[in-house]
Amino acid sequence: MKGTDVAPTDNKIVSIVDYEVDIAEIFQDTLSTRMEGTSLVSFNDPAIALDHYKKNVHDYALVIAYFRMPNMDGMELLKRVKKLNPKVRTLLMSAYEFLGNPIFEKYFKDGIIDSYMDKRMTVDGLCQRVTEEYHIYQLRSNE
Repeated sequence: MKGTDVAPTDNKIVSIVDYEVDIAEIFQDTLSTRMEGTSLVSFNDPAIALDHYKKNVHDYALVIAYFRMPNMDGMELLKRVKKLNPKVRTLLMSAYEFLGNPIFEKYFKDGIIDSYMDKRMTVDGLCQRVTEEYHIYQLRSNE
């Protein structure tokens, strides 16, 4: 389901933000078959994703953002997301090396970015990582 088409639900939201339309839709389709109890949404524009997040800030469990995007990179998006709700989990993905990037290192150390992964992971690897992040969110929400 595209982010703008999300119907009201009691499910927690997991969003995928990637400027490549095909990638975002593939990730969404893949995860939706394996992530029961969540509403999966995808966005190709970080500004639209952020707007949706602001309107549904307490319904989000996880935001997955691609590192390099036009107009707003994934790190900036995740920084804004965490500022609005520090409990949401954030995951940065990239096909490029970002370890050693001083902004990434600071955001990771400060908990703005909770986790990261290579965009070229397997489908099983993607599902496992997202499931792990969602479970961490659930455990911390119950504290």
